[in-house]
Amino acid sequence: MPLKPSAPSLDAQALADLRAQIDQVDGVMHDMLRERARIVEQIRKIKGRQSLYTRPGREAQLLRALTGRERGCIPDGLVVRMWREMFGAFTLAEGPMKVGVYAPAKGDDLWDVARDHFGSFMPLVEYTSAVEAIKALQDDKISVAFVPPPAADEKESWWPLLASDKSNSVTIFQAAPMEVLKAGRSNARRALPMGLLVGRLYPELTGDDRSYLALQSTHVPEDEMKRLLGKAGYKVRSLMAQTTGRGSKASTLFLVFVDGFIGRNDTRLGRIKAMLGSRLQRLMPLGGYPACLKAGGRR
Repeated sequence: MPLKPSAPSLDAQALADLRAQIDQVDGVMHDMLRERARIVEQIRKIKGRQSLYTRPGREAQLLRALTGRERGCIPDGLVVRMWREMFGAFTLAEGPMKVGVYAPAKGDDLWDVARDHFGSFMPLVEYTSAVEAIKALQDDKISVAFVPPPAADEKESWWPLLASDKSNSVTIFQAAPMEVLKAGRSNARRALPMGLLVGRLYPELTGDDRSYLALQSTHVPEDEMKRLLGKAGYKVRSLMAQTTGRGSKASTLFLVFVDGFIGRNDTRLGRIKAMLGSRLQRLMPLGGYPACLKAGGRR
């Protein structure tokens, strides 16, 4: 006598119902993604042609808001990963962009960090030195240079190229990665811990920022410069110096890294000018970046 087919178990039916709910949610998510794309297209038409279409300040504020919400069962890092992929894809939908990435033949590089930050579709170009990438940016061969943060012991510094540009059109505007993941949770291998994005874009005030300032002066020791910067109202995180010229023509080029935002018309710049007087040869904000997300806080 043939066996009768058994009725589906309650567990199997429950799984089928839950998977149907997932299908429904996925459809809603896809609908919302199409709606987001439609809105981005409207924004592109209103903004018109620009040198860069990215909005790092807005990205940072959005990610801070999203990661500040109740996470529930969402896996760690998924929200940032999804939105970073969208940021890159929709930026390209607004206009062309090409990123020059520091990737030396030997040693740690920023290639994997760049791919994580900009997403799967962004055109990336390798440069064996940070100086080479900055020069390519200044020559408009690329839209953005992704380079290591300035270091006191580096053989060839890229930041004086920004400080020597009187137009002050090329500045630092973002840092990556935006979120610091635990070891083994990032796609980056043999990568530098972070890099700075440089382009023809000045950063926006987000409420939690880091900034760079270049000063060139005569007869001002580092300790005195730190004291004057503090007196002007800056909270200095680090200060680097390079001596240029010799004898009576010698001067010092300083790179100052501070907490907070330095706008182009920052009132503290006037205080520095007044305190240094004729010793000051150059004073230029070099941009900065929104503070990065970090487990338990921001850096």
